[in-house]
Amino acid sequence: MRLLGNLDCEARWAGAVLPGAVQRRISLYATLLAACTPDGDDRAEIWVPAEVDAARLIAHPRWVPPVVRVLAHIPRARNREGDTAGFPRGEGPSPSWPRPSGSMPPDALPAFDLAWADPAAAAANDRSRALAIAGELGVALPGARVVASLAELDAHLTGFAGRPWICKARWTAAGRDRARGTGDALIGELRIRISRMLQRFGPLVFEPWLDRVVDLGVCGEVTADGEVQLLEPHRIATDPRGGFLGIELSPRLDPGVAEPLCAAVRAAATRLAAQTGYRGRFAIDAFVYHDPGRDPGRGLPGGPRNAPGSAAHLLHPLCEINARNSFGWIAHALARRLGARRLGFDTPPPGATVLIAPGPDRVTAWCA
Repeated sequence: MRLLGNLDCEARWAGAVLPGAVQRRISLYATLLAACTPDGDDRAEIWVPAEVDAARLIAHPRWVPPVVRVLAHIPRARNREGDTAGFPRGEGPSPSWPRPSGSMPPDALPAFDLAWADPAAAAANDRSRALAIAGELGVALPGARVVASLAELDAHLTGFAGRPWICKARWTAAGRDRARGTGDALIGELRIRISRMLQRFGPLVFEPWLDRVVDLGVCGEVTADGEVQLLEPHRIATDPRGGFLGIELSPRLDPGVAEPLCAAVRAAATRLAAQTGYRGRFAIDAFVYHDPGRDPGRGLPGGPRNAPGSAAHLLHPLCEINARNSFGWIAHALARRLGARRLGFDTPPPGATVLIAPGPDRVTAWCA
């Protein structure tokens, strides 16, 4: 199989160019997409944004790393099934669909069996659309909105005295292109940074930054006829600043969390498909947060209902919509291949199966 590891899709949609070091990091991570190929297919090749050290890709029984190729841009290409197969209904390949580097005539361009992201799916991955859908479903966070200028942000911050918040680009991943602040004064380096983000990316998504208890996700797929199919929820491992560290499958969740989470995900994916024509895989991020200022609701994932008068733990079921493959999908694929329940990107624990050997760039991947 021939795979497209375009983990730089958000940057391309935003019109940004990632630094070379970031392109090399995401190219290493992209090799894990080979887990999503059918069992027994050990001849996958993946096209990625930058060169990688193939010696760091470690083979195991039922896991053979892909052959790695490097991409460059051209005007147009196709996917294996033809110009429109695998793309949102009524759309064809994006003009930014990449091709391999080197001299190659247009009729010899490679066709891709599986991509990290459909290059034509920018509208489905717009964070402002996810916020709008959350509003339509009545699950948007209070105070979340799109801001198009510093003046709009200054006016909105008058209600955020002493409260943390975050601004992020409409297309962003892995914690890039974000700015965090606290309170109602936008001054100094933070003001300069957000001003530059507005100039570079246009309108930004503003959200309150909450005291997260656990981060969750749900993988799903919109079929060709528009049906939404979901996998079971997973837990997202993060660092104290919300940085992504990995996936844990089959976490023990309180039904008061799992049921409304899956209901909101299904409703959001249905609306996304109707509004954009998107078909294919997706993953929706959510979280449970601590809010001592509200009446208690359902308890922590896996725990009992909070006692009356205790601090509330509330579910935000629609944080981001990623209309593409995701590391959640890769975790499910590794579970099928290797029986693993965890996929990690921090220091491998004892006994873990290392997939990408640690290096000076601090990139690693393991499962257990």
